[in-house]
Amino acid sequence: MKLKNFLKLLTLCLLCATFVFSSCGSQKTNVGTVTVSVANNTNIDKKAQTIEIAWASLKRLGTINPSELVVTDLAANKEIPSQVIYNGQTDPRSIIFQTDAAANSSRKFSIKKGKPTDYPKQAFGRQATERFDDFAWENNLVAFRMYGEALEGNSGMAKGIDFWAKRTNKLIINEWYKLDNYHHDNGDGVDAYHVGMTLGAGDAEPIVDNEIIYPINYTSYKILDQGPIRISFELTYKPFLVDGKMVKETKTISLDAGSQLNKVTNHYDKHDLTIAAGVTTHSGDGKPKLDLDNNYVAYWDLGDAKVNGYIGVGVIVPAKSIQNIKTTDQHLLIISKLDKNNNLEYYQGGGWSKSGNFKDESAWFSYLKNFSQRLKQPLKVSVN
Repeated sequence: MKLKNFLKLLTLCLLCATFVFSSCGSQKTNVGTVTVSVANNTNIDKKAQTIEIAWASLKRLGTINPSELVVTDLAANKEIPSQVIYNGQTDPRSIIFQTDAAANSSRKFSIKKGKPTDYPKQAFGRQATERFDDFAWENNLVAFRMYGEALEGNSGMAKGIDFWAKRTNKLIINEWYKLDNYHHDNGDGVDAYHVGMTLGAGDAEPIVDNEIIYPINYTSYKILDQGPIRISFELTYKPFLVDGKMVKETKTISLDAGSQLNKVTNHYDKHDLTIAAGVTTHSGDGKPKLDLDNNYVAYWDLGDAKVNGYIGVGVIVPAKSIQNIKTTDQHLLIISKLDKNNNLEYYQGGGWSKSGNFKDESAWFSYLKNFSQRLKQPLKVSVN
């Protein structure tokens, strides 16, 4: 073989090898698709778990229109609802979707460019200007409200977090405010939980010498994300006096579909505060639960009337923040310190016997215990 022909053949072989190598590399990295692996390495079944993928992890997809992303359950080969999260910012921060995760199991999902389905909302919140600036929010299982400054000095004055019991998966806030008789059960649920001048269903405020210091009800709000899977918002309070110091407080609250509990972050401009998170014991005839091993306090008692069934409320605080758990005349409290960013992060929420999800106090307490254990042993998520 002549040298010239040999060199041509060698060049052709090298080009072919380069093409094969490039093709294999493309298949390996799967350009245009992000694959998410989710593993539950515990013995606990986990339902309606929210998977959150940082926006930076999607860079393989190139330039992205946030309204054109599709998440697919690869085992079922089926598109599932997703939501781009902004956290109140202009640019996206992450994308979320949900899955059930059986004990000791794993699943895979893909994220690609595409036109997503118009998913039905399972989480929603708004300010109710028609009712003293309540801020009300809900998901497919539960609803809550916080009271606005407009309520100060009026009949029905209250401070903490209110719980609205539901037995429907539809969103009810707009309908209930329009009907204005939500203290009566019309079939979808009822507001039968009494808050008054207490922490209610799981608020948290500074405590000084066993006295809880309440600010004026929230003054302004900002919705950070609005469904279909997550509602999140921020409430701002006027400065108030705590142990001789003026303190500024902001609450950030988020609720995901399928959860009985909100995630709450209280932020302060002072670091040397002690914070009490807790639930109201009402007349004292309910069933209390203080579980230091699982970082929660809970209460189970009748609603405002016997026909309204039993309501459970509870608070979970990460162990590293807890200083003490105690009972007072009005509350079950978890006393905590702030983290290095002057925040207290915790979870609170409620359940209802007539929802069909909680037949008694044991069922409610078990839910909180399992929720706490899931926080300690989260799903393992990897992105490829």
